[in-house]
Amino acid sequence: MSRCRARATSSISMRRPDLPRSMTQSGTICARSSSTSEAAMPARERHAQAHEAWAREQSLLLDEERRSAGHRRSRTLRVFALRIGVLAGFLVLWSAASGRLIDSLFVSDPISVARSFIQISLDGTLWWHLRITLLEMTLGYILGVAVGVGLAIVVSLIWRGEQIVRPLMLGVFAIPKVALAPLVIVWFGIYLLPKVILAASLVLFIVYFSTLAGFAAVNRDLVASVRVMGASRAALFLKLILPSAAPYIFSAMRITLPGALIGAIIGEFVSSNRGVGFLIAYASSRYDTAQVFAAILSLLMFSLILNAIVSRLEKYVARWRSEEPQWGPA
Repeated sequence: MSRCRARATSSISMRRPDLPRSMTQSGTICARSSSTSEAAMPARERHAQAHEAWAREQSLLLDEERRSAGHRRSRTLRVFALRIGVLAGFLVLWSAASGRLIDSLFVSDPISVARSFIQISLDGTLWWHLRITLLEMTLGYILGVAVGVGLAIVVSLIWRGEQIVRPLMLGVFAIPKVALAPLVIVWFGIYLLPKVILAASLVLFIVYFSTLAGFAAVNRDLVASVRVMGASRAALFLKLILPSAAPYIFSAMRITLPGALIGAIIGEFVSSNRGVGFLIAYASSRYDTAQVFAAILSLLMFSLILNAIVSRLEKYVARWRSEEPQWGPA
C-alpha cells in the first residue's frame, strides 16, 4: 500500500510532458485499487458476522429441538407408566375380588388365566384355533374394505347415485348382524365363507359411508381449477379426489378392524367346530372361565397389534400427502 502511494507521489511530482499518459496515471490506478481493498474489508467482516449469527441461531434451534424431543420422550414414558399402573391396579383388584366378593367360577383369577393361556399356547390349541379366526377376519376385512370403497366410487360416478342407494344402505346397515348370522349360515354353510361374509358386513358399511364423506369434503374450487387445466375425469378422480379422501378411508379402516374380528367370532358362535369363537363357546359349556378369558386375551393382543399396524400405515399416508406438491395457486 505504501509502495503504491510512493509511486503515485513520484509519478505526479515528476510528470513530464514527453512521457505517455498511461505511465503518469499508474499511481492513480494503485490508489484506486487500495481504496477498493479498504472498502472490501468491512464487507468480508460483515459476511463473517452474519455467518456467525446464523450459526448461533441454528445452534439455538437445535438445542430447542433437543429439549422438545426430551420432553416428548418424558411424556411418553409417563403415559406408559400410567398405563402399566392402571393395568396392575386392575389385576390386583381382580385377584382380591375373585373368591371373596365374586365366585371364582364366574370371573376366575389372573393367575389361573395366565396358567391356562400358557397351557393352550404350548400344546398348540390356541394357535390352531387362532389361525382359523385370523384367516376369516383377514379375508372378511379385505373384502369389506374393497367392496365398501369400490361401491362408494361407483355410486359417486353415477348421477344421483348416492341419493338412490343411500336408503337401501342405511336400512341394511341398521339390521343387527347377529340376526343375520343364522341366515348366512343356512345360505352358505358352516365353513369359511359365512364367517368371511359376516366379518365383511361389519366393515363394508362404515367404509362406504366414510369414503363418500371423503369425496364430499374435497375442495370444489380446487376441482374446478384442475378441470380448467384440462385434466380428464379419470385423472381428476385418481390424482385429486381419491387421495383427498384417503384420511377418511384409513380412519374407517382403523375403526372397523375390531368389527371384522367380531363378525368372525359371531359366525363361530352360531355354528362352527373351529376358531377362537368355538374355543370360547366350548370352554363356557365346561364352565372353564380361565380358558374363556385366555382366549379373549389372545384376541385382545392380536387386535392391538393390528390396530398399531393400521395406525402406522395411516400416519405414513398422511406424511406422504403432506410432502407431495399441492395443486392450486401458490
